[in-house]
Amino acid sequence: MKKQNSRKQNRVWILLNYFSLIALIVFFYTGKYFQWPISLVVFEIGSVVVFLISFLKAFIKTKYWKMVHTSYKNLDEREMQVVLNALRYAYSIFTIVCLIIIYAFAIVEYHPIDVLLAAGLLYLAHTLPAAIAAWNEKNISIDDD
Repeated sequence: MKKQNSRKQNRVWILLNYFSLIALIVFFYTGKYFQWPISLVVFEIGSVVVFLISFLKAFIKTKYWKMVHTSYKNLDEREMQVVLNALRYAYSIFTIVCLIIIYAFAIVEYHPIDVLLAAGLLYLAHTLPAAIAAWNEKNISIDDD
């Protein structure tokens, strides 16, 4: 059975995913600074749960993750154009975000970027093309398995 997923729903899940990623990183650094009070542990766990659910809804269920990570041989012309355009914008945005973070850390003279922030940037690099493709597509079909 096919079900339509609207562009508005896609955008909500994408925004929720990236906001939960930011929350996850902010709560991690805050918890590290304040020696992990129980309230920050709860917020961190909550942001991880929201992050995982929104990832599944925004990228896996809509199949955009698969579309931007598949070989061009398996895409039709329209899908290739969508992926190419998404990659072009995604890596421009990613470069700007990375430069802002690196310069912010340098200006504040904070300790080096640790593994969680690096993992967040790696996640952003891999999901941003799918997010841009999903953001711009009007409707997609989802297979209910």
